[in-house]
Amino acid sequence: MNVIILGATGQISSYLIERLLNETTAQLTLYGHHVTQRITVIDDQREHLVDGDILDEATLNQAMVGQDFVFLNTPTAEAMNATAAAMKKAGIRRLVISGTIGLYNEVGGKFGEWGKPMMAYFTNRQPERDAIAALDQDNAIDYTYVRMSMLYNNAAKTDYTLVPFGTPVTGAQVSRQAVAHFITDMVKAPTTHQNENVAIIETGSENLAKPSFY
Repeated sequence: MNVIILGATGQISSYLIERLLNETTAQLTLYGHHVTQRITVIDDQREHLVDGDILDEATLNQAMVGQDFVFLNTPTAEAMNATAAAMKKAGIRRLVISGTIGLYNEVGGKFGEWGKPMMAYFTNRQPERDAIAALDQDNAIDYTYVRMSMLYNNAAKTDYTLVPFGTPVTGAQVSRQAVAHFITDMVKAPTTHQNENVAIIETGSENLAKPSFY
């Protein structure tokens, strides 16, 4: 299995890299801005660094060759569209994107009331919704869009609960380590959660009025 991580210097990517190295035999291509300066390689037989911008078509196309699984840690419409185009050129089907709750005005409960001022920004992001809809209609790509609840770091909290599209999201938080856990689970079983748009929350956070770290 060859996995490319786009936006490899992000926090979720760092936890994902660690899990993939420990739990799989995947070959990793770590792609992003100045990764050769910002990432310390743990296993030089399995980690391959590529300095590049997701919107740099030539560099991205070259990095995609031979990949089996793509993780996009930059959920802008431009990045999603560019990634999809490069994947189709290379004949790659499997894509996972880490995104955010609030795109569909789906945050409910006490948490939804508390977070309404922040969520207003995301409900106006029509370009992102359009890019996700395009993936949903594209028979050449098997995508998973992961709508993450409010993020924090907690290595002891790697459990997660998935909330299907169309269901109100009341879970107030999820750890970055739990998100990395979910993505690792999909790398291990790539046919799971294909063509799904799901929210991810910390199990048990459904009754919180706001994140525990606020």
